[in-house]
Amino acid sequence: MGIETSPTIKSQATNSSLARWQPVFLLVLVVASWASATVVTKHLIQQHLAVPLTLVSWRFTLAGVFALTLFYLNYKRGHEKKLPLVGNWRTYLLGGGLITTFIVGFNLALLYITATLGGIVFFALNTVVMIGVGHFWLGTSFGGRQIAGVVLALVGMTVTISGGDWNHLVASLTGSNLPLGLLLMSLAALGWGVYGLWGKRYGSTKNGASLLSTGINQLIGVIPVWFLVLLTDPGSLVAMPLEAWLYILYIGIVPSALGFALYYAILKDLSLNQAATIQLFSPVFTGVMAILFLNEPFSIALLVGTVILLWGVRICLSFKK
Repeated sequence: MGIETSPTIKSQATNSSLARWQPVFLLVLVVASWASATVVTKHLIQQHLAVPLTLVSWRFTLAGVFALTLFYLNYKRGHEKKLPLVGNWRTYLLGGGLITTFIVGFNLALLYITATLGGIVFFALNTVVMIGVGHFWLGTSFGGRQIAGVVLALVGMTVTISGGDWNHLVASLTGSNLPLGLLLMSLAALGWGVYGLWGKRYGSTKNGASLLSTGINQLIGVIPVWFLVLLTDPGSLVAMPLEAWLYILYIGIVPSALGFALYYAILKDLSLNQAATIQLFSPVFTGVMAILFLNEPFSIALLVGTVILLWGVRICLSFKK
C-alpha cells in the first residue's frame, strides 16, 4: 500500500522547481538579447553606418543614463533614504574599468572577424575566465565535470575557427587579420568574465541595487571611450543616419541597460559554473541571427563546433542536489 502525496506537497515541489529554474530562463533571454546586439553592431560596422568607438560611446552612455533613470523613478516611489551602493569608489572604478575593456575589445574585434565567430570565441573564453579566475578570486570550487565542459567548449571553438581544415587555420593565423580579431575578442572576454565575477562578488538584494550599479559602471566605463573618440574622430559623433540612431537606441536600452541590470540581479541565484555555461548559448543565437540577417555563411564546421559547445554546456550545467 503506497503513501499518497498531498496536493499541497506536490504544489510546493512544483513551485520550488520553477523557482530554481527561473534564473536560468531569464539568463537565456538576456543572452539572446546580447546576441542580437552583436548582430546589430556587426551590421552597423559592416554597412559603415557607425564607427565602432562612436557606436560604443553612444550605446553605453544611453544605457547608463536609462538604467539610472529607472533606478531614480523606482527609488523616488520607495521609502529608502540610503542609496543601495555595493562598495566604495574603488569598487565602481574596477567595475567601470572592466566594462571599458569589454566594450572596446568586443566592438573593435568585429572589424576583423564575423559576428558568428566572434560570439563563439567570446563566450567560450568567457566560460574559462569565470570558472578559472573565480576559483582564485572568489574561492569557488570546480571538479572534473566542469573541466570537461570547458575543454569541450574550447574544442568547439577551435573547430569553428579552423573550419575543419587545420592547414587553413594555420594560414589564417599567419596571413590575415584573424589573429588581431581573436586577440581583441579575448580581451573582451577577459573584461566581461571578470565583470561577471564582480557582479557575483558585490551582488546585493537591496531594492534597485542592480540598476544603480549597472548605470554607474557603464557611465564610468564609457568615459575613456569618449576621450578616444573626441581625440581621433569627433565628427563621427553626429555623422550617423537615422537607421544607425534607431539601432543604437535599441541596443542601448534592451541588451545593455535592461540586459546588464537583469544579469547582475540574477547572478546571486546562480553558481558561477551555471552562469558561465548558460552564456555559451549565445553563439547559437548569434550564429542563427547572423546567417539570417547578415548573410554570413553556414558550414558543417560551424554546426559541429556549435554541437560540441552545447555538449560542454550539458556537461557543466547541473544543479547540486
